[in-house]
Amino acid sequence: MGLVEAHPIKGKVVHRGTPPRTRYVEDWEIVEALSVAGPVLRTYISIKLLTGLRRADLLGLRMADIREDGIHVAPRKTAKTTGKRLIIEWSQSLRAAVEAALAARPKDIAPWLFCTRLGESYVKADGTANGWDSLWQRFMTKVLANTKVKERFTEHDLRAKCASDAPSLERARQLLAHADAALTRRVYRRKPERVKPAQ
Repeated sequence: MGLVEAHPIKGKVVHRGTPPRTRYVEDWEIVEALSVAGPVLRTYISIKLLTGLRRADLLGLRMADIREDGIHVAPRKTAKTTGKRLIIEWSQSLRAAVEAALAARPKDIAPWLFCTRLGESYVKADGTANGWDSLWQRFMTKVLANTKVKERFTEHDLRAKCASDAPSLERARQLLAHADAALTRRVYRRKPERVKPAQ
């Protein structure tokens, strides 16, 4: 008659999702990692730390996106929602990192800033980048074996470092192209908050 013998929720474990990572990559760890990185990874990490771009957006950069006024990006995650586009303006550091990335490309004729030896994009049509993921895993194994870094870090942790090192929450939100600062604060601002004593 529509009655149930047990409460549908009581006694069940309700998962609220995975808690956000808290790993903050220290500056010295970046220096150590870059010491064993090849030219492509070195420039990739430099550009990621300067821009905070997601993996797919950074690997998806085309030569046509590198323009006089900066790097033009249409973040994949906003393409079907806000449609927001970014122009990351040039700084001396960003220009130098992009020029180094251009010099490190295996194929000058490829349309991608970061491309495979065959001149193809690392990002497949479905958004996966298995070749790049394998490259990153080999790099992290090398970092742990040959430097003072003891804890593995992900590309996502580098995006979080960019946000954490930004001078303000609003600046971090802009860099990460978030519509709402709440996500930036909850997931990406990983540095401990500094407070002064009451007296």
